[in-house]
Parts: sequence; structure tokens; C-alpha cells
Amino acid sequence: MKNIFKSSLAVLIGLSLTLTACKKSESTSTENNGNNNGTVTIPEVQNSTFIYFGGTWCGPCGAYGKPAKEQIHAAMGSKCNIISCQVGNDPMTNADATALMGLFNPSGVPAMYIGANDAPFVAMIGGSSATGTTAINTINTQIVKKPVVNAVLSIKETDGLINVTAEGKFFADATGEYYIAGYLLEDKLSYAQASDASTEKNIHYSVLRTKFGTATTGELFTTDPKKDETFKKELNFFAQSTYVKENLSVVVVIWKKTSTGLVVSNSNVIRLK
Repeated sequence: MKNIFKSSLAVLIGLSLTLTACKKSESTSTENNGNNNGTVTIPEVQNSTFIYFGGTWCGPCGAYGKPAKEQIHAAMGSKCNIISCQVGNDPMTNADATALMGLFNPSGVPAMYIGANDAPFVAMIGGSSATGTTAINTINTQIVKKPVVNAVLSIKETDGLINVTAEGKFFADATGEYYIAGYLLEDKLSYAQASDASTEKNIHYSVLRTKFGTATTGELFTTDPKKDETFKKELNFFAQSTYVKENLSVVVVIWKKTSTGLVVSNSNVIRLK
């Protein structure tokens, strides 16, 4: 699925910031049922997903990217779910962050992709003092739309094994393949950031630690769904002993595969309690 976004990026980059950027360094089960057993109500709510690529070594990431994430989180909360992929020569990097970056293949960092509602991503490469405000304006246009699908989440943890249950529903007929993915994130990681202009300096939030399953964008769970179709999915993660449990959360993303690549339909987040 590498470079699956190539054909759609020409459309995606609706926000073109010609700005300062660093060049790149470098068993579960699905259950479909008719009514979720009548116990769960799925809200008809659209969230936005903000996928970020940057590094502690990158000056523009500290000057523009990291402050933008901070601004988005403060303004939008869970209406926009941030997945922060630390890449290149960064102490927080990992194979899953690198693989996710490979899907988008940005020309440099900071690179930000904002997706929702089965629409092409809005891409922002580089940064400026307006990055956060521009991103928030984009997010606000996405979250007022009627969602195609949504899911509610529950979570439990036993001896480092984290289980998230996603129960969802489609609100309209749709075409194409839908995938469900989960990303384990950690907050409050302390690593020196070059040119950090954010308020909480050198502290990193929503950092991708690991993913659910083997595929970067999760597992196929339905094709050409119909209105009122429901689903239930179990996603499992293992939290390493070095992770701080009270700082962990899971973002579940529902991706859609189109003829031109993958887009995001909806996402939700839940914290480990």
C-alpha cells in the first residue's frame, strides 16, 4: 500500500503553504450484527483526524509544527484526533511511525494531513505562524459534516495488554472498502525539541508508540456498507513497561479505500483509565 496517496495528493494539497521545512532524514475478530445487541447508541458525530510527521531535530517542526499541535489540541479537544509520528533521527521514532509516513511520502517535515468524512486529505507541508489557525479552520469545516460512519470505544488493560472494543454504525449507504485501525499514543514525553516555540517546551503529546495488527491502516471489515449496518471490533495492544499508563490513549481510525488511495472516514479516541 506504499505511496497509495500519490494520485490523490494533487487534489489533497488544498492548503499550499510555501514555507520553511526540513527535508526528510529518513488474532482479532470482527462481528457484524443488526443492532449492536441494543445496548450501545452510536452518535452521529464527525471528528477530524490530524496526522503529523516531524522530529526533535527539525527546527521548523519546533517553530511551527509542535506549536500547531498544541494549539489544535487546546481549541478542538477530541473533535480532532492527533497522531504524532516522530521520524528520522528522533528518540521517539519507531517502525510504525516510519511506515505511516511512507504512505504519505511528504517532501519534507513538518508535514500535516487533515482528514475526515471520506474526503481527500488536506495537506500542509512546512509551517508558518499561521499553521495552527489554518489547520483549525480546516478542521471546523470538516466536523460540521454528516458522518458516513462512527464508532464508540471502550477500553480495559490487564498486565500491559490493552483491549479496545469499537462498536460502530454506518449512517448512509457507501461504496468501497472500509478498514479499521488503532494507534496507541503516549503523552508527556520529555525530549529536547529544536527551536521549540510551543508553550509546553520539550514535552510531546499524542506520540505514536505502536499500532494494532500488522497492517499500517488496519484490517478490512466491510465492503460497500449499507445505511444502518453495524459492526463490533476488538483491537489489542501491548504496552511496554517503559510506557506511563496514565499517559496512554488509543485513537481508532476508520479508513476508506478509494480508486485513488486511502482517505479517513472518522476517528475516536479513548484514554487508558
